[in-house]
Amino acid sequence: MRNRNRAPLALFAIFAVTAVAGSCSLNPREDPTRYYVLTNIAEDPGLLGGQDGDNLPPGQSDALGVRVALRLTFPSYLDRTRMVTRLASNELQFMETDRWGEPLEEAFQYALGVNLGALLGTEKVILHPWYSTEEPDYVVMVDVIRFERDPQGAAHLVAQWELRGPEGGVLSSRGFEVTEPGDPASIASSVEAQSRAVAALSRHISDAIRRAAS
Repeated sequence: MRNRNRAPLALFAIFAVTAVAGSCSLNPREDPTRYYVLTNIAEDPGLLGGQDGDNLPPGQSDALGVRVALRLTFPSYLDRTRMVTRLASNELQFMETDRWGEPLEEAFQYALGVNLGALLGTEKVILHPWYSTEEPDYVVMVDVIRFERDPQGAAHLVAQWELRGPEGGVLSSRGFEVTEPGDPASIASSVEAQSRAVAALSRHISDAIRRAAS
């Protein structure tokens, strides 16, 4: 008696599994992951702040035309696509569904390079690695120490940078720290704040290059 019932029961189980699988394929879940990128001042000059044209990139008469090489070092905890919120001085939270659309170190270096080119009026910004034959007029070394959002949505950037001349001598070496406000309910707002923080660092470095070139 039990042997005769096994086949119908097995067929019913296969039909039930197939029906459930079919219903899942007809109603797929939307991927909640969101991807973000940094913005440079060539894309949005408003990142520099100011009013009535203050702090805008230089005009043709202000262009330096120097060749600048840029090298960046980045903290390993940011070497991932998941975005980071610093909850406390020694506690980090890695976001589950909010991610960078590209490696953050590369995005930071690219945004900084574009910003410096716009602020100095030059198209000759070389990103690391570069050939020795390219002979830059200035080398900018940037060590990023912190670059993340806080629970209030603000962006924090802490860095140490060094400016070297063509012979390798150190012309300037400084620390840099900035906090840009954001919306705690909006990751996009925090990314905009992080883009403003990179723009602020760019202005800081470009001012030093202009002083060295004067």
